[in-house]
Amino acid sequence: MKNDYLYSRIYSQVEKIKLAKQSTYIFGHSPEDRSLFPNDLKLLFPDVNFIRIEEIDKETICDANDGQNISLRSTSQILGLLTNKISETLYIDVTGLDNRICAALIKNAINNLGSIDFPKNVIVIYAEPSTYNIKQFKAESVFNDLSEKIEGIEPLPGFATIVPNDEDDTLLVALLGFEGGRFTHMIENVQPLRENIIPIIGVPGFRLEYPYVAYWGNRRPLEETDTWRKVKFVAANSMVDIFMLLSKLHKKNPSRKIKLAPIGTKPHAIGAMLFAIRYPYNVELVYDNPKKKIKRTEGIGNIVECEISKLILEN
Repeated sequence: MKNDYLYSRIYSQVEKIKLAKQSTYIFGHSPEDRSLFPNDLKLLFPDVNFIRIEEIDKETICDANDGQNISLRSTSQILGLLTNKISETLYIDVTGLDNRICAALIKNAINNLGSIDFPKNVIVIYAEPSTYNIKQFKAESVFNDLSEKIEGIEPLPGFATIVPNDEDDTLLVALLGFEGGRFTHMIENVQPLRENIIPIIGVPGFRLEYPYVAYWGNRRPLEETDTWRKVKFVAANSMVDIFMLLSKLHKKNPSRKIKLAPIGTKPHAIGAMLFAIRYPYNVELVYDNPKKKIKRTEGIGNIVECEISKLILEN
């Protein structure tokens, strides 16, 4: 049964979004057009505490409101940002934020649910792109379409769990995007058994043709590992559906460890983070830290809102 409607809402226009009164809204800007829509929200909701953060380097962000630097690996500093003002509801807009920043914010937010003076409701917001600036993938292992390079596999802030490298008992679950080179790189570094690789593709995609582009971009590693037969499908914009699918996979294989590679859509990456938080001793997030190209998308599509605190507490 599809559970997305229990925890998510989708808005076709910024004007239709309803933010809770006296809430806190954390966001960041990027070169992507869609990351700028919180500027419109500021005009619509003057009573909301908007906090814009900027990336200083891989380990540091800055609160643009007061200029204070914050380490992504400092729980106390991250909590200071999340509790900037006493709010019942905390919004984390991940649209313009790197996955490393999302990981630190979400991990600390979920770990402190129920604490005194911490928001009761944590909601993630994500704006889909209208279109991706992508070519037909002629060379799947070359990073020349969406990413310039990858900086190497290392844990996301707050997710340093290391799963013992028992290749016979460890699944590699890869949440695929368009870049087959990233999938190939992940396989070469993790070195799982072919029968232990489970690829996941976003269906439906943000646009009707995108799942076919994902297949095209990943066709070489899918063919070489013979895992094209095992591909699973989850809506590309759903944090809930990917969380539920991973949970079902864990329940079917409770004794097996999972190495989880969020190398596809941002909603899938957020769902993967929530799953890793829910099962910290069974799951290792493996991330390749790509350096994104400056202008990868155009326009703004639907805006997705997901109550991640309710999702993880009820499941």
